[in-house]
Amino acid sequence: MKQLTFRNRIITLGILGCLLSGLASCNKQKSQTASFDMEIAKKEIASRLRAYEDAMSNGDKEVFENLYAEDAEILHNGSPSTLGRKNILKTFESWVRDSVVGGFTTTGLWGDDALLVEEGTGYFANVNETWKSTGKYLLVWKKVDGEWQIFRDTWFSDPKEED
Repeated sequence: MKQLTFRNRIITLGILGCLLSGLASCNKQKSQTASFDMEIAKKEIASRLRAYEDAMSNGDKEVFENLYAEDAEILHNGSPSTLGRKNILKTFESWVRDSVVGGFTTTGLWGDDALLVEEGTGYFANVNETWKSTGKYLLVWKKVDGEWQIFRDTWFSDPKEED
């Protein structure tokens, strides 16, 4: 087997260095163009929340079908969770029947292009506000076919005020 001369070793190392540097540069450019934009995600989540509120106000239970992922779950405090889009839609059917409305404000959003965790405050009430629940929520949003859908949903009611 023929040994490389010192000069050939230097040339080979130089070529390898240039190739590695070029590959690293390509990788860096690729990751910069494919980076996640949180500002766009915030706008998309805000739009989805407005659709949620509008669906409640308008009694449009079909909108909820597009808001919740097929494998979504609503985690209830002190009672069994509601698992799956079909069961969640049954809950919203009763809300529509009872004229439940709500409003929500995002106070924090974290994540990446696959999952987002949203923290917020809001309220649920019947349409004439004879009852009202205020509180905080956490939502986990999952990207499904290019659209953010709710994957996990929780609600934490504020303590009841005494008269």
